[in-house]
Amino acid sequence: MKNFRGFTLVELLAVVAIIGVLSSIVVVSLGSSKQKSRDNKRVADIKILQLVLSTYYSDNTAYPTSLSSLVPGYLPALPRDPRASGTCVSGTEASCYKYYGYRSGSGACNASNPAVLYQLGAVFEDTGNEALVDDVDYTFSPTYTACNNGADANGFSGTSVNCSTTAGTAQPGGTELCYSQKP
Repeated sequence: MKNFRGFTLVELLAVVAIIGVLSSIVVVSLGSSKQKSRDNKRVADIKILQLVLSTYYSDNTAYPTSLSSLVPGYLPALPRDPRASGTCVSGTEASCYKYYGYRSGSGACNASNPAVLYQLGAVFEDTGNEALVDDVDYTFSPTYTACNNGADANGFSGTSVNCSTTAGTAQPGGTELCYSQKP
């Protein structure tokens, strides 16, 4: 009968190290694909909201002043950012997508001065997402006023790092993470 010689400690440590390196590579690549998946969900949600806003405009000859106007007549619930918890009640909360209705001129938005344009956006996680190259990155001219809580019409430029007034380097090749669309 042959004697079976077991593995040495060095051989076992080498196998464990190789398995550890391979598993860390898999975990890192999964994290990147999760970011891309969440960003793709954001693009899909924005496209759905654009379709619903188009229908709203057809019915009302104006855009809503907030996304909450779309519930329940046009949507059962507002979509929310994939990383956020809770539900969206209005378009101004952190868990919701960014939305601003704009009217021509200055003053409050109302039935005689309705929102005639909008800007809709989301904060991405991956600066390399191709959708950032194809978004509008648009700043409305001073002749339009935002309907949302007196916000500055140019406060959501679509070229900022986080969809706020803090500017980033616009895509392609920049630091911008703000995906924005308009009608």
